Amino acid sequence: MEKGFLDKVEDNTAVRIWAETKHVIQNDLREMKEIWDQWDDETKQLFYCNYSDLPYLLSVKVDKHLFRTLAQF
Repeated sequence: MEKGFLDKVEDNTAVRIWAETKHVIQNDLREMKEIWDQWDDETKQLFYCNYSDLPYLLSVKVDKHLFRTLAQF
């Protein structure tokens, strides 16, 4: 019984850590979108020239699979 309880505690901790990480990522993404929306076309074009398709990722919903894939680079 004690092992089952500890397994549940570990699972709960893992879920909390994952949820907090996702929350931080979403807040950062929201902030990046707000900054992007404030830029004029010339600034956006300069950003595209320097970072190519990176701005398109602002509209992609981040899930754990995408996060894991991007974290490898």
